[in-house]
Amino acid sequence: MKLHFYKSAALLGALCLPLCLSAQKQAQDTGHVVSKEDAHEIIGKISRQLEEGYPFPEISRKYIATLKSQESKKAYQDLTPAKLAWKITTDLRETHKDVHLTIFHSKDYYEQLTRSYSNTSTPEDQRLELERKRQNNYGFDAVELNKKTSTAYIKISGGFHGEQEAFEMAANAMNMAAYSKNIIIDIRDNGGGTGMMGRFLAGYFFNAGDERYYLHGYHKDRTKDIQEWTYPFVPGKRMPDSKVYILVNKHTASATEGFAFALQQMHRATIVGDTTAGAGIAGSMIPLKENLVVFMPVKMVAAPGSEEGWEGKGVIPDVAVKGEDARTEAEKLIKKEQDDIAAAKTK
Repeated sequence: MKLHFYKSAALLGALCLPLCLSAQKQAQDTGHVVSKEDAHEIIGKISRQLEEGYPFPEISRKYIATLKSQESKKAYQDLTPAKLAWKITTDLRETHKDVHLTIFHSKDYYEQLTRSYSNTSTPEDQRLELERKRQNNYGFDAVELNKKTSTAYIKISGGFHGEQEAFEMAANAMNMAAYSKNIIIDIRDNGGGTGMMGRFLAGYFFNAGDERYYLHGYHKDRTKDIQEWTYPFVPGKRMPDSKVYILVNKHTASATEGFAFALQQMHRATIVGDTTAGAGIAGSMIPLKENLVVFMPVKMVAAPGSEEGWEGKGVIPDVAVKGEDARTEAEKLIKKEQDDIAAAKTK
């Protein structure tokens, strides 16, 4: 069986799901129990996907051994779909904590994925998905300008999207901030999405012609490794001299962690808030059976020239404060610097 890669556009709205395992316990159960045969098929499919695509073979072997051992102990029998999803995910997390690797139960999402993969999505499916993204402003919540401190605050709590309209929304936000000396980008509670958006935003903070090696993606098959660079063109004014502050919390995950991590590694931003989720292996959603879906990690993302990323440990802030206090702290840092400059001029 081949490892399937599903269209990222259909997945962005659910990439935060791996961080919401606890919610599975509250999933509505109808009393229906997954048969022994179907549970075996589900375990088998997860195991094959791990063997064929998980970026670390030694870890995938441990995962597969755990699944086989637990199945032999009948740990996956007589469970409803939601409880089976929770049990498998818990067993995998106890073997190795990869917060991306998650099995969850969702009839609607399972059907959406199945239609997408079989190319049977209807125009109505596409219309509803587009409407949902537009209503969410492609994740962008607000742009606030403080003329007194020359600070632009950009809040992006939704996922990082990769459609043309998403980039237009991002460009509009960045252009509003173009003449500010300080840029605060708030990605607290942003569960991830596509790394393309992070690379796009990062491009605004370097001069034209100064593209930067953003992140490196490691696959199990190293011939498929990917170098990710900031884009050579971004619409509007660049801000290579503006000071950048990125606000994070423990729910900042995946591609949004990558954005914070990359700019921190390039010494281009000050990260303020809590240590992030630690979800550093990108992947795809794969439908299983019984309305179960697995988010299967397939690409380890790390700093250029290194295998060091944020997987399992998160992005460590430069200024550690409680997530809810991050904006206040960043604004304090800006004011202190401006007060220090003003005081120096009076001497």
